Amino acid sequence: MKKLLVLLLALLLAAAPCALADSINIYTWDGYFNPETISAFTEETGIEVNFSPFASNEDMLVVMENGAAYDIVLASDYALNILRKAGLLQPLDMEALTNYENLDPAYLNQYYDPDGQYSIPYAPGSPVLVYNPELVEGEITSFADLFDEQFVDSVCLLDSARVMIGYVNMMLGHDFNTTDEAELAEAAEALQQIKPNVLALDSNLAYQYLLSGEAKAAFLFTSQAVVCEQAMPGAFEYVFPSEGIGFGIDAMVIPASAENPEGANAFLNYLMRPEVAATIQPWTMYMNVNAAAAELLPEGSLDYAALNIPEDLFATKQFAEDLGEYESVYQDIWSEFKLS
Repeated sequence: MKKLLVLLLALLLAAAPCALADSINIYTWDGYFNPETISAFTEETGIEVNFSPFASNEDMLVVMENGAAYDIVLASDYALNILRKAGLLQPLDMEALTNYENLDPAYLNQYYDPDGQYSIPYAPGSPVLVYNPELVEGEITSFADLFDEQFVDSVCLLDSARVMIGYVNMMLGHDFNTTDEAELAEAAEALQQIKPNVLALDSNLAYQYLLSGEAKAAFLFTSQAVVCEQAMPGAFEYVFPSEGIGFGIDAMVIPASAENPEGANAFLNYLMRPEVAATIQPWTMYMNVNAAAAELLPEGSLDYAALNIPEDLFATKQFAEDLGEYESVYQDIWSEFKLS
């Protein structure tokens, strides 16, 4: 029923804005673009930008697989890989993307777009373990440390099956994306072991439990960890778990069903200008994808702990890849954990 409601609502939203040459329709999370960036683009080009928000990658996939006509989708790498393999994306117009060369090659030609034909990276990062040293005994260095009895009812985890089960997999010495049934059973059992320590499961507001002092530790997305450091400098420790890191890139694509691909390519090219890209990173609070913009970024905008992954750990990074039929296995394990 939930999927049906999500689909009906999104299809109505997709049909509502006029898809004329002077407008583009973007499907992404709410608040992911700086309104000033959008206003400046419209003022320069005359192209209006309409937004329709989704709550999760999974909701977005339901909508796009049922034929919604958005001009740009901004979502996580594994979800875009599903769209690509399903033939639901159209290649970028590289002749129109004259600013493509400004992008940092480190974020191009990844597994979800190996030939660099379909996507423009927007916000890369890795989840961070953040803890309050005033409330914690000893140093925290690993994901496994969160299982300690000192954390009873005081840990916040992300409400994300793929991220959290992926980290449990690595803690157990398995691949982030394992599909081995015995290994997944082991991960399900480990989740039950950490359950008494979980204060909240929240992908959006977990950082607030840290700021309020209700939580001793939280597993946060990059931008949320940056918010903590901005709000309370020096109050928390920031740790990339020693077991390894899960890494993700939110990126922009043009669906095959887009009604204004010319406007979409113009928008993407605008965002890749160095002076424009330099305003994006401080807004998203993720890593900078535009090499030409690096020297234009506001001073200190990349100095936060969550944006500086140690090289040895960065070499261990694993993406949450498309698991096909095993995607539902991860979701079932997570649902059982939440309901237990």
